[in-house]
Amino acid sequence: MKHNKAFTLIEMLVVITIVALLIAIILPALGAAHTTARQTLSISNVRSIGQTFQMYADTHRTYPFPGQVEDVDAPVPGDIYSYQWFPEGAIVATTEVWPAATLWPALLSSITPWEEAYSTWVSPGRDKALPTLDSIFDDVEPMEVVSYEYSNSFLASPRNWSGSAAEDSGLLGPIRSHEVTYTSQKVMLWDRHLTYHTEQPEIVEGHYDEKTPMVFADMHAEAFNPLDASEGTPNPNNMTDIRRLHNTADGVRGKDY
Repeated sequence: MKHNKAFTLIEMLVVITIVALLIAIILPALGAAHTTARQTLSISNVRSIGQTFQMYADTHRTYPFPGQVEDVDAPVPGDIYSYQWFPEGAIVATTEVWPAATLWPALLSSITPWEEAYSTWVSPGRDKALPTLDSIFDDVEPMEVVSYEYSNSFLASPRNWSGSAAEDSGLLGPIRSHEVTYTSQKVMLWDRHLTYHTEQPEIVEGHYDEKTPMVFADMHAEAFNPLDASEGTPNPNNMTDIRRLHNTADGVRGKDY
């Protein structure tokens, strides 16, 4: 007698269904693991950048602030902040100090050159190719070149966020290390792009509603949701930006978490 060892149609459909179910279960887990791995890399990036900021502070006795060390050979008025950008010969100029939040690479290039550090200045999943003149001024705005944002709290006196301050350019200026009161609770930089997510998180109050890699003034780095940070205090010198990590009550003397 001959025995037919082939699958029946029903058996084949059952196998296909089981395989499909397994794929449906495994793929999200693999995606979550991939996201977690990239988030860990972003935490490593922001910790490395924070250490560079601390090196700057140890050398210059203040945290990075425009106009302190960068040598700009360009005919620009004294009331404009000018930055030597990348590649050599590119210059970015602004009328306010606040864009230093994303233009900080110009302040640190003497400590960490672009060619050596740029891959750690962009969120995992983003193009790590060094910017060119065409990409900066045609395709990508200078403020979008790097992914990690420097808190405005380090660009003005804590009195600027006292809740009773008025607009006064005299409040703007670099911050010394000893002025940071709660170093383990004051955020210095964070990942503003989160490009390692497969889907862009929702934006609320100018921040992604998602755990975000960030480094604190004591150089420890973790991922927290910015919307869980303390409520911000209005900045009388920059009323257009209400984001919490930029507007910590009492500035560097306050707490974000």
